[in-house]
Amino acid sequence: MLAVFARIALKFMGNINKVAVVGAGAWGTSLSIILSKNVGEVSVWAREPEIVASVNSQRLNKMFLPQVKVPEKVFFSGDAGEVLDGADMVVWVMPIKFLAATARQFSPFIKSGSIQLNAGKGIEIGTWKRPSQLLRENIANGSSFGSLMGPNIAYEVAQDKYAEAVVALDVHSDGVEAAKCFCTPHFRVRAVDDVVGVEIGAALKNIVALAAGFCDGMKLGANTKAIVMARGFQEIYRAASALGAWSDSFIKESAILGDVLTTCMSPDSRNRTTGERLGCGMSAAEAVAELKGRVCAGLETIQICRMFENSYHVRLPIMTALCDLSEGKIDVKTCLNNMLSGK
Repeated sequence: MLAVFARIALKFMGNINKVAVVGAGAWGTSLSIILSKNVGEVSVWAREPEIVASVNSQRLNKMFLPQVKVPEKVFFSGDAGEVLDGADMVVWVMPIKFLAATARQFSPFIKSGSIQLNAGKGIEIGTWKRPSQLLRENIANGSSFGSLMGPNIAYEVAQDKYAEAVVALDVHSDGVEAAKCFCTPHFRVRAVDDVVGVEIGAALKNIVALAAGFCDGMKLGANTKAIVMARGFQEIYRAASALGAWSDSFIKESAILGDVLTTCMSPDSRNRTTGERLGCGMSAAEAVAELKGRVCAGLETIQICRMFENSYHVRLPIMTALCDLSEGKIDVKTCLNNMLSGK
């Protein structure tokens, strides 16, 4: 059965024969494993030499994904030119604060007319630009730009536990081709056209997950947590709509809502866990230190609530309360009161 599916997948692969993944964290590694089931050649750029050595010697990313073997056909390297050479699609998987600079640095190696797909989550602080905007500004020869989003815990996807995602690119036909590259019997990916909705949803859901974890840290119970999550989803919807997202994307695309729910509930979610530590009384710096070098995207982008309130007059009480808490302006009790009272 799987052999038949593999032949069908290859038949419909279209013009994407090589995919380069920029970023060798847990999610980048998981996506490379998925892509290797459909694409003839998959290469991964890793900043850390120890990851390249670990994969090349043992087929394991011991630093970020030690549970799952990396197929032999997936090539890891620290040489960007080698990884990107001839790639028909580039999948960017890195913290948003490094995306623009890395894209600009790697741009000379990128094949003309290739698809540029972001698989990270966040908004650039200060400029408030979405990932596809950053890629477009720094890569002159891409054919389309967009993002992938879904309820995707990296090691679960790599272990073939069922999951779904959406790919949103600004050229629909490219989105269809890109989605096919990721599809397996256990990982369903479909193309959508709402790039703004997907990228804003992917960024802001991390902040809502902080709020969910905050409720866990304060031991508030399921009722309070459910209300905070529901209001948080409403805030995502209002913020995305202000930027031009399609009004029905957040209703009809289960992967968008699913991403919010997974990040809020999973014990493996760094955003939820960091929020829990904030709810227990840790400062933002102390909570981040507990991550031991891993990124909490929610804290990195939490100041975006100021932009929405100041520039678009969109009130986001839950996000604003968490932002005030992370900046040390209020304590946990005031944060909770402000979240629930809509201040």
